[in-house]
Amino acid sequence: MSKTVKVGMVGTGFVGDLHHASFKGWVHNAEVVAVSSPHNAAKFAEERGIPNHYSDYREMLKDKEIDVVDIGIPNDLHCQVVVDAARAGKHVIIEKPLCVTLEEADEMIEECKKAGVLLMYAEELLFAPKYVRAKMLIDEGAIGEPFLANNP
Repeated sequence: MSKTVKVGMVGTGFVGDLHHASFKGWVHNAEVVAVSSPHNAAKFAEERGIPNHYSDYREMLKDKEIDVVDIGIPNDLHCQVVVDAARAGKHVIIEKPLCVTLEEADEMIEECKKAGVLLMYAEELLFAPKYVRAKMLIDEGAIGEPFLANNP
């Protein structure tokens, strides 16, 4: 039996809503246990049955129950939240783009390495059912050896 991964979400906007729905509907060994937002964390949590809410993500990072932090906030805020999450010992799922500068990317990667936590760059289409099925067909040899793929 696999462990249920406890998720803390940072952000309650459009991306946060999509990520929550994804965890609830498709990731069967994950449970969103907390959400943080300076704006409407309490309402977001209540509407979705999330037991804990915080107005400051740094308070949420102190929650020992949380294994992974899912970040769905404006791009220019990604770096600091990732660094703080890594230093708190939390694995990180980050929405695209990773950050806004190469220096920030280097810092985020370095902090996660130092802390021994995983940093997952979540490209939303990577696990879309049609792409998962296409990869499965390729892996099974159903269409032969791919020679060229083009996305116009």
